Amino acid sequence: MIPPALDATVLDRAARHPDRPLYVFDDGRPVSAGEFAELAGRGAAVLAALGVGRGDRIAVWAENGPGWLVLLAAAAWRGAALVTLHPGLTTPELTTALARSRPRRLFVADRVRDRDGRTTAAQAVAGLPADARPDGWHAYGDDLAGLPGWTDPAPAPTGHPDAALNIQFTSGSTGPAKMVSLSARNLITNAEWTAAAARLGADDRIASPLPLAHAAGLGSGAVLALVSGALWVSARRFRSEPVLAQIARHRCTVLQAVPTMATMLADRVEADPDRYDLSSLRVGFLGGAPCAPALLARTRRVLGLDRIAVIYGQTEAGPTISVDPGDGTCGLPGSTVGRIVPALSAVVVAPGTRTELPAGQAGELLVRGDSVTAGYVDDPAATRAAITEDGWLRTGDLGALGVDRIFTLTGRVKELIIRGGENVSPAEVEAALLHDPAVAQVCVLGVPSPRWGEEVGALVVAATGTEPDPDRLAGVAATRLARHKVPTLIRTVPGLPLLPSGKVDRRAALGLLTGEGDR
Repeated sequence: MIPPALDATVLDRAARHPDRPLYVFDDGRPVSAGEFAELAGRGAAVLAALGVGRGDRIAVWAENGPGWLVLLAAAAWRGAALVTLHPGLTTPELTTALARSRPRRLFVADRVRDRDGRTTAAQAVAGLPADARPDGWHAYGDDLAGLPGWTDPAPAPTGHPDAALNIQFTSGSTGPAKMVSLSARNLITNAEWTAAAARLGADDRIASPLPLAHAAGLGSGAVLALVSGALWVSARRFRSEPVLAQIARHRCTVLQAVPTMATMLADRVEADPDRYDLSSLRVGFLGGAPCAPALLARTRRVLGLDRIAVIYGQTEAGPTISVDPGDGTCGLPGSTVGRIVPALSAVVVAPGTRTELPAGQAGELLVRGDSVTAGYVDDPAATRAAITEDGWLRTGDLGALGVDRIFTLTGRVKELIIRGGENVSPAEVEAALLHDPAVAQVCVLGVPSPRWGEEVGALVVAATGTEPDPDRLAGVAATRLARHKVPTLIRTVPGLPLLPSGKVDRRAALGLLTGEGDR
């Protein structure tokens, strides 16, 4: 069955359950399904007044909030796509993202990560070539009230299930970030599968500090709530104390987080166990980075959870690929990433080939189904490299697939660093460090971290006659990169270790970075 477009899904939920709470942010009051549909219609009127229609792109640079979701629904209503811009972007990164995505209109929250949205937007747009600038940019508060068209009648919905709806930037192991195009079909079907596999439903209240700028926060969070009937309780950004307070205030039954967030919440609760009422919680809903068995056990014990559902996926898949519901049917907690969701086809092949491997033998995972992206925006070469002619997505992840469709993840073909659930491209960090004249060569790697999963580390070869200072280099990187991308470990070496092919020996490089190569 073809799923409805997102605007139709919003209107359908409003028609069936108009008074049922749908979303709530921070200390605000819950927004009901009926109210959200009304806001979406007003947002669509704003876009119509600004000349946004079918096939256009708008961009939003903001932390989580009702206005973000209204813009998504309004874009669907107008047949447009919303370009997701991470709130942690620096001004140069924002300029680059706008130059690549070329939205017709840019919407910016009044405040973004303690920065003035208007000032940053003006600077970012000023850095664009004249032919790449949006028709205009617009600052907004919690909603779009005050923008042109807000009081106009809502136009007729024009969404389509297979039209581009959301464009997500995702980091690869080499080269610049790619722009993944996701349709309503991709997001809605994946959200339905995820809710079913994790056993989440209309009676759940999901505490989720995950950013809407990530596929997990959007697809497995906000869209999942829309299609399942659950209440999504979110925060503009993650802080342990407010999230724990929200759980108590809204009697949340589910905690959605990346492992780093779960660790920080457990730390806070363990330090003052009598302060927080978490008695309503029953399920942890973790993904975005590897979940070690010890982490799962501690999170479940400290937060008093009945079970923890572990999610594995990637943006290109919409995002969920597999789910371990945490009931013991997928092995010991943390030993696998669960069972491939039923509506996805999956095979494991010898890396770089189409040769399928026997069940239980490790190789690269390929998946195919309605939630898989049609491809990367304006990048046919990357699309051909990632998606076969018959629709199989090369995940770049290594593992073994059992006859029961349970997937055991063993590594990554890609060199992507995942720090606290945030994807970091080594090539992007290397390019930022190479801007410093004291750096001749650099190799950026993920360094194991008990807190973040991985930290960003860099091996640096100094330019002749220079002695790079690690603290200064980190400061240089911070002017060009979002905070989570800045290396926390920088080590100077005489030269990078090389393989016979001339490529950097990354295993040896990691040993040098951590000091193990000195032994």
